Amino acid sequence: MVSEEKVEDNEILGGLEEAGLSKYESSVYYNLLGKGMVSATEIAYCSTVPRTKIYAILKKLERKKLVMVNYQKPLMCRSVSPKEAFKDILNKHENKVNGLRKTVLHLQQINEEGLRNKGIEEKKYFVLNQFSTINKIIDLVKKSKESIDAMINPWGNNLLVHSKDELVKTIIDGTKVRIIFDNKCEFDDKILPNAIEKKYSKITTNIFIFDNYHILILDNSGTKSALIYSNEILLSIIKNQFNELWNDNEKNMLKISDSTK
Repeated sequence: MVSEEKVEDNEILGGLEEAGLSKYESSVYYNLLGKGMVSATEIAYCSTVPRTKIYAILKKLERKKLVMVNYQKPLMCRSVSPKEAFKDILNKHENKVNGLRKTVLHLQQINEEGLRNKGIEEKKYFVLNQFSTINKIIDLVKKSKESIDAMINPWGNNLLVHSKDELVKTIIDGTKVRIIFDNKCEFDDKILPNAIEKKYSKITTNIFIFDNYHILILDNSGTKSALIYSNEILLSIIKNQFNELWNDNEKNMLKISDSTK
């Protein structure tokens, strides 16, 4: 079994190689750290670099300003402080990264402008598994400030139960919660807050709308969901569907009430 120390050593050596050092250069510099002045023979032994190659490796490291060499016999050397030694390399990489960021930003602008000219707007959504869906519902309920509207069937109802404590708190804090349950759902006010405004209808797809911004749609298998952020067209369609069901339910209740008089 490889020790944690060995794994860490390998990671550091790998990082030095990514910074532009060869395998031997990385090993020599790493093994020089914290030793002060040591002989070339000693560092060759510590770094497992062949003695026939150690002098050439030290000269290369000296040119890269990573080591200081005393050419008096016996040849002695020591490492330059990593912070000082890699300052130029870090600056070079940072300049490359900043340059790449600017390039990516410019490319993104070109892409968006091209899509706009064609009348196309790019939108994103996230696909969540079942466990992430439950956690996301809890999180969105907790963060809601104004409203939560939902259309849910028995499966969506099971997921909603996981956020019962957060629902109580958000209702107390003033968030308006309206839920249209499928006719097959059984509402238990001992589990879900009785302060939820509720109606019943035929619901096939579970949809949650949080603060008229986040839309969460569950697939019919109950294994995945799609989280969409403020898609104006889709939000408008879903809100209209919700309001129509909500208002139709009220009209039907009024008709039943009138017929019993």
